[in-house]
Amino acid sequence: MPSITFELETVTPLFLAGADQNTAELRPPAFRGALRYWFRAIASSIITFDEVKKWEDKVFGSTDAGGNVIIRVQAQKAVSNCVIKRDNDFLGLAYLFFSTYGDKNQEPRGCFPPSSHFKLILQTRLGREEDSKALSLAIGAMWMLVNLGALGSRSNRGAGNLKVRKEPENNNNIQFKIRANNLTELSSELSQGIQKVKQIYQDVLSGKKQALTLPNHFEILDSQTASLYLWQSENIKDNDYWDNLLDSFGNIFRNFRLRYNKASSEDYKEIKHWLKTGDSTNIKTVKRAAFGLPLQFRFTSLPGKSASVLGTNKINRSSSPLRVRVIELPNQTVAILVIYFKIILLPDNQKLLLKSKNVHMPVELVTPNQDIIEQEFIPFITNLISVNI
Repeated sequence: MPSITFELETVTPLFLAGADQNTAELRPPAFRGALRYWFRAIASSIITFDEVKKWEDKVFGSTDAGGNVIIRVQAQKAVSNCVIKRDNDFLGLAYLFFSTYGDKNQEPRGCFPPSSHFKLILQTRLGREEDSKALSLAIGAMWMLVNLGALGSRSNRGAGNLKVRKEPENNNNIQFKIRANNLTELSSELSQGIQKVKQIYQDVLSGKKQALTLPNHFEILDSQTASLYLWQSENIKDNDYWDNLLDSFGNIFRNFRLRYNKASSEDYKEIKHWLKTGDSTNIKTVKRAAFGLPLQFRFTSLPGKSASVLGTNKINRSSSPLRVRVIELPNQTVAILVIYFKIILLPDNQKLLLKSKNVHMPVELVTPNQDIIEQEFIPFITNLISVNI
């Protein structure tokens, strides 16, 4: 039966676990879920959402039937109890990885450290023509996962990044191994890879480019609905190590968002006034919520008082439209890839919910637009290089 084997290596810590969060475990369902995600991100710009669901079930399976592609993981060590300790000299990295360190109530999350090796195998069930098409789509999704995506906890903030150790056979003429040695070359290489994968999907799915609305309910990898950027630090030494570079980028991210915790920002002033008085007249929205939910507000000048921002109808989480990952180059330097998806923060007719145990009545607010990201955060980062989609 046709198959393809990927020899993979972790570039950054991989926090992937089952029920026991303290022990990292290589689990095929996690890879299947990530491949589904990237399948949808590509296919949704080519065929309708109903057709995407049918093809996704055909390739990866549904609750009623298995898919045409089987996913297997092989490793000498399929579990790991390694942990990443918080280092106060790396506040930017701690900002990005905050939930993995543990606290007095929770142990640190187990992970596979950088340079861990394992294999992932994609294999068809029967070898029919439709199975061959399904395998081609899965291989395309795998390129996206390895070069644009990540796995596990904090995968949107630089954890769980992978690379291919050697070019796999039967790879549909897609180049998996990064060959670029600078950002300009990397931008071109990623753009060519994306176009190659999209062409394969176009050929297999036989679809026409869909009319896309902005923002969208789902992450779609298209020039209308997403933007990709590459970045390296001005401090050349930071570009030699994944943790130094993530720390440097994390500090930029942290410093930008802290601007909205200062007394001069609208978010800060209005929520603090609400906590003190219960008056929400001047609060229209919370701009920082565009980066994802939930949000927490605490004020040193108001000890014992705090506020949280969620969604209405018990929507407690909404993912960030920003994805941050580390790419390792052949010259032993690293680069940051930033992906910005133009997605809707909350489902239609839902609002932000500002609540606090210190204020009797919660407040419903309109959801913010993404101007804070497009017009403020992206320009805040210097030396970004765009990647054409």
